[in-house]
Amino acid sequence: MACECGRTDVRKAREDWRDKRQPKMQQQPHRLIFLDETGTTTKMDRLRVRDHAPFGHWGTQTFIAGLHP
Repeated sequence: MACECGRTDVRKAREDWRDKRQPKMQQQPHRLIFLDETGTTTKMDRLRVRDHAPFGHWGTQTFIAGLHP
């Protein structure tokens, strides 16, 4: 558990989220956008394949998408 959980400001922000923002989101689900992030790395390439890996060796690609219900 994070040590910030016991702080007064964090507890207040969590209460505001639960008591004020969540009820509004439940009333207006059409306004929600869910963010998802995934990634791949050239470390996943097969070592036996004799070809080049995109963007050089040990590169990482990240994909972020917004999903709307």
